[in-house]
Amino acid sequence: MHLSLQDHVALGGMLILVAALVLSLGGVSLVFYSARMTREAVSRRVDLVRGKTSTIATAVAAKAPLVRTRPRGSGERELREVERLIAKFGVAGAHASNVLVGVRLVAVAALALGAFLLASHSSMLGRSSTMPPLVATACGIGGWFLPAMFIGKLIKKRTKAVVAGLPDALELLVICVEAGLAFEDGLGRIVGELEKSQPALAEELAFTAADLKILPSREQALANFAERIDAPSIRSVVTTLTQTLRYGTPLALALRMVASELRNDTLVRLEERANQLPTLMTIPMMLFIMPTIFLIVAGPAALRVMDSFNH
Repeated sequence: MHLSLQDHVALGGMLILVAALVLSLGGVSLVFYSARMTREAVSRRVDLVRGKTSTIATAVAAKAPLVRTRPRGSGERELREVERLIAKFGVAGAHASNVLVGVRLVAVAALALGAFLLASHSSMLGRSSTMPPLVATACGIGGWFLPAMFIGKLIKKRTKAVVAGLPDALELLVICVEAGLAFEDGLGRIVGELEKSQPALAEELAFTAADLKILPSREQALANFAERIDAPSIRSVVTTLTQTLRYGTPLALALRMVASELRNDTLVRLEERANQLPTLMTIPMMLFIMPTIFLIVAGPAALRVMDSFNH
């Protein structure tokens, strides 16, 4: 029995639709299964602490780790950004990797299905029966990497915002330290002042202030801050603060020097961008400004020449 071209296209569409639904259901099932296993593991740990389990149950609970699946190839910074995003919806950060996988599967299914439907009804691709599945496969592969690219852009934007507001935060911290506050207290004080003007920086400094109160080492808390925001200026500030707290250098003097260096770096970057403006303006001038100037200058002369030839 031979199938026509339309039958091949319809069969391929049904197969892609079934695969998309299976992928979507699998991602959602993975998220719910991981959440359930995490709650069960936490409850076993709590029961173990409270002494409500038997001897055999306590042995099993002690060996049962918290379930935290993490897909290979996903960066730590991407997962931290996903944790920050899903925390706004009341979802625990432990499910960040599962949420990322689920979003990727949904993106793959949606893009593959949409591309297949568009390719099947597109007149530009002709009547080929192999092009719609190929286009759907390519778009599905792109859908797997699309969430990671979006998260990467969010990370770059957040890093840029944190670095831009760091000199102001250091100058406020200098004022707090010179007023007699400790480093931890001053850091907690400036968080409230930066919540409206620099929300990203205020959030990161709030995490650092909490680490300073919880962790036994200040160096580890500052290192966590440098790890979350991977930028040269942040690493420079963290290195200076670590050496200052370790060797007893005056904190206000070190903070003022670091803030001055960051201001100078900002001015250098602005000068570099200003020096690039003539090169960047060359193409717009040639395309938009020069033709207008030639039209204004040479237009009347060209009209006179045309009139002289007509007469």
